Amino acid sequence: MSNTSKFSRRTILKSGVGSAAATMLLTQRIWAQEGDIKIALAAPMTGDSASFGLNAQRGADAAIKVIEATGGIGGRAITYDVFDDMGQPREAASVARRIVDSGEYVAVVGHVNSSCTLAAMPIYAEAGIPVLCGSSSNSQVTENGWENIIRMTIRGDYGAQQYSAYAVNNLGKRNLAILFANDDYGRGLRDEMVIAAEALDANIVAEGGFTPNVDRDFSSIISTFKAAGADVFMLNCNYTEGGLFMGQAQAQGVTDIPVVGPDSLLYNEFIELSQGAAEGASILAAYDPYAENETTQAFMSQFAEDYDALPSQVAVFTSDLLLLMQALMGEDSTAETLIADAKASTFEGAGGTYNWDAKGDVMNRTFAVITVEDGSFRSTGESVDETGLDVLR
Repeated sequence: MSNTSKFSRRTILKSGVGSAAATMLLTQRIWAQEGDIKIALAAPMTGDSASFGLNAQRGADAAIKVIEATGGIGGRAITYDVFDDMGQPREAASVARRIVDSGEYVAVVGHVNSSCTLAAMPIYAEAGIPVLCGSSSNSQVTENGWENIIRMTIRGDYGAQQYSAYAVNNLGKRNLAILFANDDYGRGLRDEMVIAAEALDANIVAEGGFTPNVDRDFSSIISTFKAAGADVFMLNCNYTEGGLFMGQAQAQGVTDIPVVGPDSLLYNEFIELSQGAAEGASILAAYDPYAENETTQAFMSQFAEDYDALPSQVAVFTSDLLLLMQALMGEDSTAETLIADAKASTFEGAGGTYNWDAKGDVMNRTFAVITVEDGSFRSTGESVDETGLDVLR
């Protein structure tokens, strides 16, 4: 991976992390210590979303190589320890408590699942520890008033509008059936998708919720979707359930209904678990792995050489977050100012160009439309036709 990331400062915003001044002093002392700068990487390393964690770790390793090759931060190395939240909110809260109580970490990179981030954030906010989040898209992640977080991925409410618009405007479908994970991530997307469908004069003809990490049989939901006359399946879930759903739909003889879903499907396991049924699926991704710019292509090439796999957005965003930290800390950011300084910066990494608003949401990002062809992902080059969404803005 080449070090072609670019970084620039905009006007530094006033730091708003003063509410946890006492605990922040601990983080400042850690920051001031000599030796390695330690980061906590919080992600699901086990369970049904373990590929998220694996990709986060791979992304972190890619960034660490670059950081080491470019002298670290003032000669200090960045190291990280992995904390497995198992994709479970209760475990995520336990992980957050261990990270904070250890007193060893200057920042947290993670969590991945929205429910985990929402469960852990009150603990991080109370401690004032900076949180650099890659992939938790639920809108509440940045709507709860926490000032110690930024995230890389596009908000779920905006994303859900895009998914519906793609199904209606790009594919010409009007009868939507929604499969959703019954957690903060899936419910958040489902709710916003329903609002967007109404604005687009489309119909939600059927819905089916399921319990992540538990439910494996989607046959009754598929039967309901068929009976309701759905002409497009909207998958608000991760790669495991998405792949299983597709394979079971094919087993029921459903082969001609298009599928639209988020980039949590952009994993090889989605294709494998679908047993060939994922062909033609449309995935709206918060970054384009096939973008024709030097930084993205360098990351893609190195990742393929190291792992013989497509880097997911979790890998890309985790790598970019660590490189962002290197850039900011190289410009004298401290634990107290890291998030505010990030919000005042422009960063160009493997996932594209990032700016953040005052809440910590990434701005001015658009979706890449990825499809499955001959058992592999490829970019379609399409853009989402947003006609009709203006009433929601």
